[in-house]
Amino acid sequence: MKRLIREPLVHFVLATVLIFGAYAALNSGQRGGDTIYVSKADMERMAQLYAVEANAPPSDADLEAMIVDHVRQEALVREAKSLGLDQGDTVVERRLAQKMTFMLADMADTAAPDEGVLKDWYAQHPERFAQPPLISFQHVYFRGQPADILTELQGADGNAWQSFGDPFILQRAYADLPPREVTRLFGGAFAATLFETADTPNWFGPISSAYGAHFVRILSRSEAAQPPFETVKADVLADWSEYDRRDRNDAAVAAIISKYNVEIEGLTE
Repeated sequence: MKRLIREPLVHFVLATVLIFGAYAALNSGQRGGDTIYVSKADMERMAQLYAVEANAPPSDADLEAMIVDHVRQEALVREAKSLGLDQGDTVVERRLAQKMTFMLADMADTAAPDEGVLKDWYAQHPERFAQPPLISFQHVYFRGQPADILTELQGADGNAWQSFGDPFILQRAYADLPPREVTRLFGGAFAATLFETADTPNWFGPISSAYGAHFVRILSRSEAAQPPFETVKADVLADWSEYDRRDRNDAAVAAIISKYNVEIEGLTE
């Protein structure tokens, strides 16, 4: 870094920036005190970002290019602000609000809850930690009107069932899928029919999906269950922490809003 700062080209870049800055100040008469200062910390940050993205430290030329880009961006941002281009811009306002939200989240100091707090949270929100029902099944797909093949399917040995039907872009067999995943793959009507069908070793159908029609054989299923607290303790902690962070963030935002008088035309006077 010290060697780079002593490089003549870097001196030239910085000198050029200062010359153009002085020229702009003399001609505008308004921003004579403006300075774009690139500190050693700024250059170290640029180098670190480059190393993360490129998986290698930047060369002198790389760092020089980043410094020039930084100065260019800073100058354009300042000029845009001086022209009021940041005012009334929804994208800019949302970005500033987002950065403020992130800052509030970083400032939040959440103490680790004791086990009693986590057990209470688990008891108050059991549905968040419940094990959904799971199902394993095979299916034979038909793109259009399905053939009447149930009798042949019932008598098929081994993997002979895979020779029936039309080619399918996904899998012909699935294991331990919850209702949400079956719905994502085949649609809500298919999932509802599948999970409502009583256990049977036989093929049944056809069941309609977004793809076409399916004959299905259920291989196994497990009912919904509530796991013991100890087996999901880590999940409970993560869930509690996320909601605690949101509550703290909402409180911090409310405190900021309370500093202002909010007037809504037509609703307040």
